[in-house]
Amino acid sequence: MSRSTKVLLAIIAAAVLAGCSSTKTGRDRSISHSPRDQVQRIEYDESAYALPVGQPTMLVGRAFIYDAINGGERSGGNVDVVLNPVSAMSDQWFNAVCRRGNVLAGKADPRYAARAYASKTNSFGQFAFTNVPAGEYYLTTRLYWMDTKPFSGAVQYGGLLAKKVRLVPGTNTINLSDSDKCRGYFH
Repeated sequence: MSRSTKVLLAIIAAAVLAGCSSTKTGRDRSISHSPRDQVQRIEYDESAYALPVGQPTMLVGRAFIYDAINGGERSGGNVDVVLNPVSAMSDQWFNAVCRRGNVLAGKADPRYAARAYASKTNSFGQFAFTNVPAGEYYLTTRLYWMDTKPFSGAVQYGGLLAKKVRLVPGTNTINLSDSDKCRGYFH
């Protein structure tokens, strides 16, 4: 066996053995968070629920954020966008969940969920709501993506985007972006 063949075999053997070795793994601290506090959900009250009754309006926009890790823009392609009328229940969700990072205990009353409007984005993150009464709403979506990190593999990034909006008669253009990240629910 020639010297170059022996060296080549030694390199191949070292590569095979290196591939079988395990590296020290640890918990990725960038994705850990403390346990979330549970907040008692407000009871549904039909009489306190003020539905917007203004003229029909239209809302168009995009869901996207700037990816500071890899650079570029992350569009919310094919994700649900919700337009929820402002009420005591939606105020509670926005303040307790979006702003403070808590969890609402129990399930939402189905009558509450039935009041919301839903749309789905296209592959560019664009969404549209048509024939929605003018008024105040919370505009919300979830934007997630997977990325890899050395030694830990796939890591999920993203989270909730939400903001309070006022729709006026005509066409309204409102985007969900970096400034609308829900603290405690975005990584």
